[in-house]
Amino acid sequence: MNDLALVRRVLSNEPGSFDELVQSHQRLVWQVISRLVQNRDDTLELSQEVFLQVYYKLEQFKGDSSLATWIGRIAYNFGLRFLQKQGRTPAIDEEHSVEQEVLEQESYLDGMQQEAVKDVLTQALKQLPPEQRTIVSLYHFNDMTTVEISEICNMPQGTVKSHLSRARERLKTLLESRRSIL
Repeated sequence: MNDLALVRRVLSNEPGSFDELVQSHQRLVWQVISRLVQNRDDTLELSQEVFLQVYYKLEQFKGDSSLATWIGRIAYNFGLRFLQKQGRTPAIDEEHSVEQEVLEQESYLDGMQQEAVKDVLTQALKQLPPEQRTIVSLYHFNDMTTVEISEICNMPQGTVKSHLSRARERLKTLLESRRSIL
């Protein structure tokens, strides 16, 4: 179903339509916020707030971008505002990292090797600044384009590419230094 049709269904209060919208975009919202705040409880609360905001502002969606981009932008802004209000270094929630979930699905790794790879990747990603961590996640785990990420993060596409490039170089350096574990 296309974005505008789903939005029209939600705006006309069609039963189940908002649930469909939430189910379609909850993983994106979770990943964007969790990358920024890195705390499960805060991520859960902010995710709920994002979808409330989506519900109240849905009539403003014009279809100029994809619905995922529009919702991702709201999530990103909520996460940034939360970090600004807290004025703190985000706590780390190792149990629920998306990197761990993705790596768990890869069948070629098993046992201790899989745990070692997850730990190394999670630790490497934690060393990136929140914006780079979010951009890497959107690009590699959500298959978003730099144009879509640019819209979500409200930064020029060149800046997104620069952040992505720097993050990859940093990850490469971090992962190469841990190669013996892998």
